[in-house]
Amino acid sequence: MPQYEFECRRCAHRFTVLVSWAEKESVRCPKCGSSDLKQIWSPFSAPGRGSEAGGCRPTAEGG
Repeated sequence: MPQYEFECRRCAHRFTVLVSWAEKESVRCPKCGSSDLKQIWSPFSAPGRGSEAGGCRPTAEGG
């Protein structure tokens, strides 16, 4: 299930929720109950071939 981070425009509380994509529109602030939320977009990384600590690092050999 996806994890989404929000900031409440009413009370500025930041929080993270695990909800399906279809349910994210019904999320409310756990502090004040407002539905006036701003989604916070944060970078993520996924480990892969040649990755170190979740990020890719180029090598001198090019791969």
